[in-house]
Order: sequence, then C-alpha cells, then structure tokens
Amino acid sequence: MFEFINKIFKNKKLSEEEKISIIELVNNEESFIKPRDLIAEQEHLKKVKEISEQKAAERAWISYVSPPVRLNDNFTRQTEEVIGALFERLCATVDVELKKKHKNIKHVKYERYYYHVSVFDEVYRLSKEVVYSFYRQDTIPVADFFSYDLKAMLSRDIQKIITHEFDAYQENLPFPDEETRKQFGLTPFGSKIVWWDPSGMLRDKQFFDGIEMAYFDQLRKRATRFTEVPAVMAHCLGKYADLMQLVLHDLEDESIKWKIKPNNYFRKYFHLPLNDERIWAETFRLPADLYLLAENMIRKEVEGLRVLPAEESLQSLQKYLPDETIRKIKAYLSQKVELELDYQTIAALRTVNKTVWHEAANLIIKQSIEQISGQLKDIAKDPDLKKIAMKVIKQSEEVDKRIIFVFLMERAALPVSKALQKERDGFIHPTRQTDYQQLLLDANLTIESLPELLMECTQPLRREIKLDTALITASHSALDTIIDMVDTYLSDEETGEGLDAAVNLNFFAEMELSPAEEQSEPESAAATSVAISAVTIKETENTDTEQESEHMLFLKQLVVGNGISLDDFKVHAKNKGKLHQAYLTELNEVLYEIFDDQVLVISQQQVIIEEDFMEEMREWIYG
Repeated sequence: MFEFINKIFKNKKLSEEEKISIIELVNNEESFIKPRDLIAEQEHLKKVKEISEQKAAERAWISYVSPPVRLNDNFTRQTEEVIGALFERLCATVDVELKKKHKNIKHVKYERYYYHVSVFDEVYRLSKEVVYSFYRQDTIPVADFFSYDLKAMLSRDIQKIITHEFDAYQENLPFPDEETRKQFGLTPFGSKIVWWDPSGMLRDKQFFDGIEMAYFDQLRKRATRFTEVPAVMAHCLGKYADLMQLVLHDLEDESIKWKIKPNNYFRKYFHLPLNDERIWAETFRLPADLYLLAENMIRKEVEGLRVLPAEESLQSLQKYLPDETIRKIKAYLSQKVELELDYQTIAALRTVNKTVWHEAANLIIKQSIEQISGQLKDIAKDPDLKKIAMKVIKQSEEVDKRIIFVFLMERAALPVSKALQKERDGFIHPTRQTDYQQLLLDANLTIESLPELLMECTQPLRREIKLDTALITASHSALDTIIDMVDTYLSDEETGEGLDAAVNLNFFAEMELSPAEEQSEPESAAATSVAISAVTIKETENTDTEQESEHMLFLKQLVVGNGISLDDFKVHAKNKGKLHQAYLTELNEVLYEIFDDQVLVISQQQVIIEEDFMEEMREWIYG
C-alpha cells in the first residue's frame, strides 16, 4: 500500500496538504486496502438480489392472471394496490387449503365450452368486485359475488374460508384517497355523495340515527339549493323526519282507514318494519312531498326567501293518506319554528336568494355590541353592506350601532347623507375628529376592536402636560422674595405717609373738573354710540334684504327654466365676484335651512334642482 502511495507522490506534483489528505483517505477507506474483495462482495450481493427478485416473482400469484382481466379496468393507483394485495392473500389461502387435499392451485381449471377458465382470473374478478363494493358502499353480501365458474372450481368449505378472509380484510381496507373518492363519488369523509348532503358533513357529525338515515336515503333528487347550507339543511331534514314518523305511526294504527286501492301493499303489510322498501315503492311520492312541506316550514322563517306552494304537496298526499293523518300534518306545519342562524349561515343563504340580507340586518339589530364585534370583519366585506347598514341605522335605537355602520359605510366609500354626518359629528368629540379620520384611513385597523375605538373618540382629547420642576422651584423662590419685599415696604411708616399724600393729590385733581364738563362728557359719548349702532343696523338690514332678493330672483329663474347651463352659471357667479362652486354652496346653504338637504346639483354640465324637491321649490317660491 505504501509503495502505491509513494508512486503517486513521485508521478504527480502534490503539495503537502494534498499528500496528507490522500494518506488520511487511504487510512479511512477499506477499498484501498482490499479492492478485489470489495468487487467480489458487490457481485455476490447483486446475484442474491436477482435470486430474491426471481423467487418473489415466482411467488407472486398475480403473474398467473391473464392480461385482459388485469388491464381492461380503469383502476386508480390505490384500488389497484388494494385489489392486488387482496388477491395475493386469497390465492395464498386457497393454495394452502388445496394442498391439504393434495391439489395444486396452478392446475385448478374449469372446462367451459371450448376454453379453460383459470381459478386465478376468477379470484381476481372476485377481489375486484369486493373492493369496488366496499368503496361504493354497497350492502351486497360477499357470497353474491362468487361466479358460477369459481363455485365449480372450489369446494364450499374453501368458499366459506374466502368469505371469512374478506370480512377480516375489509376491516383493514385503507381510507380512500382523493383519486379514489373522485372515481367512486365519495365525500372527503369517505361517505357516499347524496344530493341532500354533498359535503358529507351532516352524516359525519352523526346528526341522525339509523332509521332517520333510511328516510333520507329514499329522498329523490329535486331542484333545491338548501344543500349548499348544511345548517339549514339539517333543520329541513329534522322536520322531514318528524313528518315521516307521524305518517308511519298512523300506518301501524289499525283504527285508521287508509285511502288505498284493493291491490295496495298496505292492505297486507300494515306492520312492516319502518325501513321496509315496499313502503317506499308503493308511495314513491311520499318522501318528496313530505320534504317539500318540511322545507317550506323553514323558508317561512327566513325573511327574503320565496315560499314554496305547499298546496300541491298536500293535494298529492291526500290521495293516499287518511284524513286523520292529513289533519296531523297540517297541525304540525302550523307550529312556530325556532330558527337561530349565525351570520355565516345567513351569508351562505345568499346563494339561495339575494334578499336574505334582510335576515342579516335583523340578526345585527337583535344582537348586542359584544356579539357584533366578532362579526364585524365579515360584515365589512359583505357585498350588501349598504343595504344592511341602512336598515340597521333606520331600525336600531342604539346610537353605538348606528355610528359603527356609518363608519363602515364611510370606510367603504359609500354615500352617507348629511343627516347621518351630522349625527356622527355629534357623537365624535370635536377634539377627536382627526383621530376619527385616521381610523378611516388606517389599513391595519383591527376591525374587532372598532366599538372601543369609536367610544374613545367620544371622549375629549387629554393633552399631556409636562411640569418643569426647575422653573417651578425658581418661581417659588421669586414669589418668596416678592413677599419679603412687600412686607418690608408695608412695615415702613414713611412709605405709608407718602401713599396718603398721593391719594389726596389724586382726589383734588379729580375735583378740579366743573360739573358741566362732567355731565357733557357721558352724554356726548352715549349719543355717538347710539348713532353709530343705528347706522350699522340699517346697513346690515339693507344688505341682507338685497342679498335675499337676489337669491330669490335667481332661484325663480332656475325653477322656470328647469335649470341653467354650467357656463351661464359660471358667468353669473363671476358677475357676483364669486367662484361658481362657492356661489353654489351659498345657495345650497340658503335652501338647506328650508328643505334640510342639498337641493342644487351639477349634472351633465347643467345646474339643476333635484327631482325630489322640484314641487316643493315651486310651492316655496310661489307661495
């Protein structure tokens, strides 16, 4: 080994680091020590692997199945693996049982006409049918899947053993994957898709017992979109089960006479089990008619939903149900339904009827602010936010709810009337108007905390005052100094005499004015002020009167001409020395005091009067 390394070092120019790395590699790698042994070991492992694969292929019973039987079906990857595993298990079991009778499974065949039927093909078909039946959720017994050829090739004791193998294997069958569920029409829960529960949610939660589930399976598909809302569908099916129990209870009552034909099955089988198929076969319209009545009960309780014509279903039922049963059904249908729907369920009902937004507004009006807070995120994204908000604002007496929905409308850039804006300004404190506007523009606003944030905006802004302790200390010391100086000043007697003299001088100076001068001064001042105020009042009255007459004259022209062009309005405003927008605002302010709303608007290059106020304007101008 060392000679080999030395030869490498001589033939190639290597650095010291490269030489050290080569030496470490040789010491750590056994292949450099005995390469021939390594090659021999690899060849041996390769042969062992080939032999094991060959033996496994010989043991695989699937190789004896004819290709047409295996390849003519559209298997998913999962079903092919499951069928193959079940087939291998059955063939191994059959082979063991046949060897007990000194037979070989490879030689078991059946002469059918002009060809031989292979036991492998029939067992494979049996495995496929059983697996398919499991994923289709059929209730067919395993014995019904045995073909005539397989029964002829295998004895009854082996057939019973195969049946037990099936039962044991079905308990361990894998849950269907997405591809298998799609092929067999299964829900994500692995249950069979039916029209009244396409998601499988109701059955997965086990809302209904076995007998009720038998009622539901008899329902024929009909045009309804309630299936998209599991919460509402559960109510409908519950009412349907109650009606079905009522009918079946009367069916067992021998004192009730049924409206049936002589050849009707009910005459012979009054005491059938509740899930007997002959009940459904005889009255095939019974489940659909009863379900229509049950669904109609729920529709009546949801505002905005169209009510189904219940008379048609009752007329159909009256053909074969007793009068006593019909009376009980009508009494049940007249009962009040307590239907409590959350906001998500109401939103889902929009797919049934767009007018269900009324129910969302009613729910918000009934709930408290705390309950609404958890739903504000969904409400803010609701496509019918404007309709919901306007109904809540009109019918709710709680100011907090009204302001919340005014805020949501403004945040969504929806139009808000001046009356609502005035109410909002009265709710928000003047010092918090800036904070309110920031909430409207905040992209990261946590909508759930909106009630608390708006409540904070009702409180006045508290300014933070920082006290300068050094300045306060200096002020205190200055105040003490001033107090000392005043005390010293007052205690001085000379200073007191000087003050008396000054007071006397002041008094004598005032006494020098004559009484006539004293009387004339206040009189002249009063006369001057009265004259000025009278002139001012007169000028103001004249100005207001002229301005009002000008406004009335222009508004009369607008009423007579049904508006004025925008260009002419701009010229008129320019003659008044004003911008046209400012002049329009001035006129609207005058009209707002009378009509409490904006009357003049600019539309299609015209200044016009709103249609809603045209008649009222005529009455106001012409008396």
